[in-house]
Amino acid sequence: MLTTLHIGNFKAFAALQRIPLKPLTLIYGANSSGKSSVLHSLLLAHHALDTGNLDVHRTNVGGESVDLGGFRQFVHRREAHRRVEWALDLDAGSFRGRLADLFRPVKQVTVLLSVGIALDDRDQPLPEAEPALHTYELVADGVSILRMSHRQSGGLQLDRLDHEHPIFREVITAIVELSTTTENLAPEDFEGLGEVIDELVSEVMVRSGRFLPYRLTDSEGFSPGTSKRLFPISKARRKDELGAAVRSFLPRLIDEILRDIRREITSELLRIRYLGPLRSYPPRHLSLSQHHDSNWYAGGGYAWDEIRKNARVRQQVNEWLAAPNRLQTPYELIVRDLVSLDQLEDPLLEGLENIALSIGQKEDGDSTGSGINPLIKDPEAEAVKIRELIRSSNIDKLNELIMIDRRSNTVVSHRDVGIGVSQVLPVLVGAYASREQIVAIEQPEIHLHPALQADLGDVFIQSALGFRRNRFLIETHSEHLLLRIMRRMRQTSNDELPEGMPPVSPEDVCVLFVQPKGTASVVLQLELDEEGEFLDAWPGGFFEEGYRERFG
Repeated sequence: MLTTLHIGNFKAFAALQRIPLKPLTLIYGANSSGKSSVLHSLLLAHHALDTGNLDVHRTNVGGESVDLGGFRQFVHRREAHRRVEWALDLDAGSFRGRLADLFRPVKQVTVLLSVGIALDDRDQPLPEAEPALHTYELVADGVSILRMSHRQSGGLQLDRLDHEHPIFREVITAIVELSTTTENLAPEDFEGLGEVIDELVSEVMVRSGRFLPYRLTDSEGFSPGTSKRLFPISKARRKDELGAAVRSFLPRLIDEILRDIRREITSELLRIRYLGPLRSYPPRHLSLSQHHDSNWYAGGGYAWDEIRKNARVRQQVNEWLAAPNRLQTPYELIVRDLVSLDQLEDPLLEGLENIALSIGQKEDGDSTGSGINPLIKDPEAEAVKIRELIRSSNIDKLNELIMIDRRSNTVVSHRDVGIGVSQVLPVLVGAYASREQIVAIEQPEIHLHPALQADLGDVFIQSALGFRRNRFLIETHSEHLLLRIMRRMRQTSNDELPEGMPPVSPEDVCVLFVQPKGTASVVLQLELDEEGEFLDAWPGGFFEEGYRERFG
């Protein structure tokens, strides 16, 4: 559904930048050009939508890897009078239910919003003001159909509604057909209703909600309620009676559109998974470690636990580690059982029963039960409950993930192998364990040999264009990764793809280049043809290496 991201006045970007989001989107550029700002803008939106906080510092998805520093830090050039702009293009054909019916006349819906701090009479930010949603706009196939803006009294007020747009023409027609005694509208009817709608616009107030507008502040006041009221339409008072019907039902339709658009965007943003540029080493003994720290996902620690728990992912990672044309390591990841519950059950339960019984006895040693602690009225029954609870639990074994060095058949820890393995495993798990997710990764190629950087291209292709249907947003410096994708495009065009490799077309790949321009950065899209060749010149010249990948 989400096809394009737009960001402006955010970190390195001033003017609104367009970022297409395809199954494989690769972002290149010089160091500190603003590549990571693209990914961070999505994490900002995710965090604001999830928490309602627009003054974002450390994001919940980015963990310790992404600290935006608050609005005054991430707004462009730290100029707090600016408003951060953020927008999404949505494929209207992917809408569901009522929203799909309402937006049937259009192909694309763009949601634009701006976030800023209240300004004084000199357009300077008020010192104690918090960032808030300032404007919200819906654009259908390039035409603005609804716009609202912030009011000092709080909330947003509807500024304009394009009632002549086909979407609202159909909405108004449906209102008249379903809620009045007339069956059709004449052109002069629409003219009269336009006046009613223009008057209504200034009365509609909307709650800001968390990052996106929530609903009308007085939706019940506008709504005709649950009664099936039918507005009679007479010839003498046709204009007024049609206006009353539209006035009663149209705000409820606006309310419904805002809630459903919010639902669709929320569904998209909550599918974001992020992996930072530096992956951490997890503890030596995973099964005994404290999981879910603030950097559990962004730092890649979760990946090792996923391998421990998920046999399918563990097999795929092992195949990648051992393949002769890939990492060619002698290591194999396996799960070793440390102890099973049945080995501990008898002594453990016996001890628990004794504790329960002892709690219920009097301090003087009376075991008749007459001095039972009031908190445990029947210690024997309580011990039975404890036994049943443990036996019914899903935890039947305590195990840990280890590596076997097949050269010597000895056990090694993940903390004893090369740094390259530790850095690439979270990338592999992000591709193998995710399904229908938006996977944002910074520098997946770090600490990898060039041949393995190229092979990551195949990993991403299979994860994005195979049955998992993930979408990747990859910030990278690796030419080898791109060259492999270009090679697969050429092989697709020439019908020479290796067995099991999904076909790759220009519609599947987007290559972006972030380039400083003056005091800001701009995003350039570099088009590829069916053969995987660039139609646009690479800024500053193309990569020097890669003859084998380009012509092999």
